[in-house]
Formats: sequence, structure tokens, C-alpha cells
Amino acid sequence: MPALKYRENVEDVKDKPVFGVDDLVKRGVPRDYAKTLLYRLNKRDEISRIERNKYTARENPMAVAPYLTHPSYLSLWTSLRFHNVTQQSPFTVEVVTSRSRYNREIDFKGTKIRFYEVKPKMMFGYAYEVYEKDRIPIASPEKALVDGMYLNVIPMEEVEAVVSGLDEKKLEDYAARAGAGVKSKIEEVRG
Repeated sequence: MPALKYRENVEDVKDKPVFGVDDLVKRGVPRDYAKTLLYRLNKRDEISRIERNKYTARENPMAVAPYLTHPSYLSLWTSLRFHNVTQQSPFTVEVVTSRSRYNREIDFKGTKIRFYEVKPKMMFGYAYEVYEKDRIPIASPEKALVDGMYLNVIPMEEVEAVVSGLDEKKLEDYAARAGAGVKSKIEEVRG
């Protein structure tokens, strides 16, 4: 039975936060059978289909979200909460990417994952952090704040509330790299 023959390949692929047909093909599974196999595993609830040709064995949207598009990283409220800079609990996992996506918002197990598109020059200020058993790319608190001002999604009163606890030099550097508009907003907040 082919399922037993390829079981080890499937288990290897399930270790990745997000995988698809090509991941199985790279491990020697014929393309047509890989499609069938993923379909069957999804029907048996061994894996979850996130969107077309993207599956996961993970339950947590924060472990999955930054791997749905490349390059990308978690930012905005998601990052600020992760770093305990704010008490706000985001209802959405927020991902910043330089790639255009057809679906800017998807639902994963009852949690919304929202994608924000930025220019490639804005893809900086993040690092890989260990979250549960995965390494996820996530913005530093300073970069999350700069992203929020760049995208106009974090209100100025929230910026004022969190800016005092951040690294001033890093914040100034990131704001300058983001452009004059963000830099002037930071200077205005800091007085």
C-alpha cells in the first residue's frame, strides 16, 4: 500500500509549519499521489488545509502565519503583545510582507490572519524567535511600532503609551529608514 511506503516522508513534511505538494514531491512522492495523500490526510483531520496547496499540522495561527508567504514576519499588535509591550490582546495575527497576496485575510481555526503589504525596503527589524517548537520571524517592538505608523494602523495615543519603554536609538534608526513621514511622527510623539 503506497500510504505506508510514503508515511515517513509525510511525517517529515508535517514537521514544517506549512507545507504543500511540492514538499512531498521533493521527498520522492509522485505528484498525483501527493495531492491525493494531502487530500486524505485533511479529510481525516490529521492536517489542516489553510489555503490552496498550503497545509499544516499545527494548531496555533502564530506558528503558521509567517510561513504562508515569503518573505514575511509577524508585526504590529501581534509583535507588541508577544514582547509584552502592550496589554492589548489582538484578535488577529498580523503579518507584514513585501509580496502581494490575493487573500489579504484568511481564517485559520477561528482566528483571522491579516497580511499587510509594504515596500521591500521595509523588510528589516525582525528576528527569529522560538515560539512553542517553531522558530518564527517576528518584529522587534520598535519595528512593530514603526510598521504601525507606516501603515497607519496603530493610533497615535497607543504609540505615545508604548514609546517610552522602547530603545530610542533603534526606534529613531527604524523611523528614518521608513521615511520622513514616520520619522516626523516619532519626533512629534517624543516631543
